[in-house]
Amino acid sequence: MATASTPRHRAVVLVDMDCFYVQVEQRLAPDWNGKPCAVAQYNTFQGGGLIAVNYEARAFGVKRGMRGEQAAKLAKDLHLFRVPEVRGKADLTRYREAGAEVLSVLCQFSEVVERASIDEAYLDLTEACKAVPLPRSADALPNSFLGQTPKTASQSGEDDAMSVFSTIFDDTMQ
Repeated sequence: MATASTPRHRAVVLVDMDCFYVQVEQRLAPDWNGKPCAVAQYNTFQGGGLIAVNYEARAFGVKRGMRGEQAAKLAKDLHLFRVPEVRGKADLTRYREAGAEVLSVLCQFSEVVERASIDEAYLDLTEACKAVPLPRSADALPNSFLGQTPKTASQSGEDDAMSVFSTIFDDTMQ
């Protein structure tokens, strides 16, 4: 039950790392940055099932859940990365390690961070929001990101949540 000292409103954000599996692979093979790529998992029947697709591949109509062969027909230069397997099972070690790296960065911005999956985390930014007033209009937000990202959200056509997040912590990030 809420008490007088309990905040009535909380600012909790979900950070979802876009194209995460592809970005992990591209970090290991940077020659593929900026080119259509996807990550396939498990069986090789018809190129395997795609679990992640970058924006360059999406521009050709490639979608998560497609078979690799179908995607290759849409994007002729598509590069398919494969999730490594150990004893017939997906080895997600590299993705878990990359997710842990991101989580450690997010923990610098909030004491309350909860990992939701390999590529998602919840952050309670209530205290940070009290300390730094946000602009009333999204147009007034700067377009800055944590670390290096291949595309800005405005280029990808998606919401620019990292801009809001980075605005809160602008002094810390610079």
